Amino acid sequence: MLPRCKDRSNLRRHQQHATSNHCKNGIELLSAQEKKVFLTGATGGIGSHVSRSLLAAGFKVAALARPESTEKLTPGLTPIEGSLTDVEGFSKSFLDFQPDILLHLGWIGVDKTSKSDPSQIQNLKATVDLLTLCSQAKTQTFLGMGSEAEYGPHHKKIDESAATLPQTNYAIAKLAAGLTAHKICKDHNMDFVWLRLFSSYGPGDRSGSLMSLLIKTLMDKKPMPLSGCEQVWDYVHVKDIARLITQIAKDPKEGGFFNLGGGHAQPIKNVILQIAELMDPKADLRFGEIPYGKNQNMHLEADISKLKAVYGWEPQVSLEDGLKETIAFHQR
Repeated sequence: MLPRCKDRSNLRRHQQHATSNHCKNGIELLSAQEKKVFLTGATGGIGSHVSRSLLAAGFKVAALARPESTEKLTPGLTPIEGSLTDVEGFSKSFLDFQPDILLHLGWIGVDKTSKSDPSQIQNLKATVDLLTLCSQAKTQTFLGMGSEAEYGPHHKKIDESAATLPQTNYAIAKLAAGLTAHKICKDHNMDFVWLRLFSSYGPGDRSGSLMSLLIKTLMDKKPMPLSGCEQVWDYVHVKDIARLITQIAKDPKEGGFFNLGGGHAQPIKNVILQIAELMDPKADLRFGEIPYGKNQNMHLEADISKLKAVYGWEPQVSLEDGLKETIAFHQR
């Protein structure tokens, strides 16, 4: 349910909603130029694109970053120094900013070796602490970044009704954070959106991702050890992700859990061969040299029909164009 117009202790919001144009049928209507966004994960591959998209749309954006990372923030963002490991440490800055929207894209421990670490559960506390601040600041909308890992192995295309069978501590923490956030948002009459992301790619992706490692290896003219690469992945470009998040920030039409994929799921071997064809058709790709991981999910394919129906969103960046752009980014 969208939030109803109500008295605010904050003078800024009283001024914004003073005219009837800002409240139609009891529902607050804020333009992007009037909305304040607090963003976590702003220096990441997705967050950096979301930052640029929000700023281009006119949002005022404050971004959480560790002191040593503030220089990595997109120009135009308001830096808030702090860490998800200590939400209390930046609580005053959060409350002073009084965001209308919280975009929680950050996460502690996203590299492969950290995903089985029991400390993943600290992300649940961080999410709860952030939402506690939201309730104090009268924040209206929460959007969090979930993961396909919440579903676990299904070996088929899956929609949001699929059973959740998380296999790692990372997946368990993501599922717990999403469910808990949903309950808190319901209790405080906040819009809630949880995007279960399948496989993202594009400029700025983390250096340890398969695609980044492959491109760097081919640039160095070295052999690339790989698994059999028979697993099906559903890649979605970061620009399409940023466009969706900006659209939801402008108008959160309907809340809930949504699958986020690219609509062209295929064996990752096909994607690897496309990259090699674009970079070096004679590349030494050593398929089958690395065994599959213990919890390797062999089929990650998102049914995105709910997202299409509610928000009218569809991926616009083709895989071919996205791969060319990603390769060019690494070659600069």
